[in-house]
Amino acid sequence: MQQREETSFLPKDPYHTPGYGGFCPQFKYQIGQTFGRTTRRLLQDEEVPTSGRLVLSEIRRPIDQDNQEEMKKADLFRSRGRSLGDQKLTEKMVPGYTGFIPKSQHYFGNRYAVNCRNSIADFEFDHQKHDQKLRELKVIGDVQTGKLLPSPELPPIKSRYVTPLKRVTIEPVSARVPGTARSVQAPVSPYQLPNEDPMKNFMSGYTGFVPRSRGIIGMSYPIITHEALNTFSNETYRSKMLSQQPVNLHQEEQKIVNMKQIYPKETGLVPHYTGHIPGQKFRYGNTFGHGTEDALHHALTQSS
Repeated sequence: MQQREETSFLPKDPYHTPGYGGFCPQFKYQIGQTFGRTTRRLLQDEEVPTSGRLVLSEIRRPIDQDNQEEMKKADLFRSRGRSLGDQKLTEKMVPGYTGFIPKSQHYFGNRYAVNCRNSIADFEFDHQKHDQKLRELKVIGDVQTGKLLPSPELPPIKSRYVTPLKRVTIEPVSARVPGTARSVQAPVSPYQLPNEDPMKNFMSGYTGFVPRSRGIIGMSYPIITHEALNTFSNETYRSKMLSQQPVNLHQEEQKIVNMKQIYPKETGLVPHYTGHIPGQKFRYGNTFGHGTEDALHHALTQSS
């Protein structure tokens, strides 16, 4: 490989090229020299704190490292347990598959098959790591309770405490808030508070569902939720009380109202009525409404 010819115009490596916009430690306190010479001196100064890594690194990783990672991924795919049905997540996914692939949202910039392979391998690694922690936790519990005897074959116990934990006090002391004499109580749901409690509401910004709040407007959100929760509590209490009462199957007879009456007795017909009115052609001098009052009775009287 042909080496670059050394010239007196360019400083020796390492240095930053003029126009470099990245961070260079202590650069803003340096004056009197060119950008290249200043950055070279700062990069070689041991008293200036640096990360110890070069700004420009190799674009491609070493071949040995790539082979090791590919071998690890292949081992993960081989160690996957066979499912009861079809094994959809395989080592070679075909482009066009529209099903869910775990952790695929974190991998991009490569071909579909490569992204799927990396995401499935990552998911399988987390899954095996979780199973391993569960097995270690079971072994720790069995050893500490005496179900298993310690032996060289068992994994080392990493727990700092022995279960069951020893009681420090005879009776637990309730926590108290500094400056108050009342002990701290566990938070109670607004649904369980009485209607008179002013804390029976939801804070502004709550995005959950509040029953019976849709029809209440014109007030602040805490007042709206307070009224809605009171209404919901009353309806719930009423429904619970009704469920405890005996069921009455007797139904009172309701008076059937004749809704198909053509000639009303108390009022006249609506103007522009185009149906037949008995004796209407013999009556005149009144409005249509007055002339049609109890029209059927007048027709029967005139005929008799």
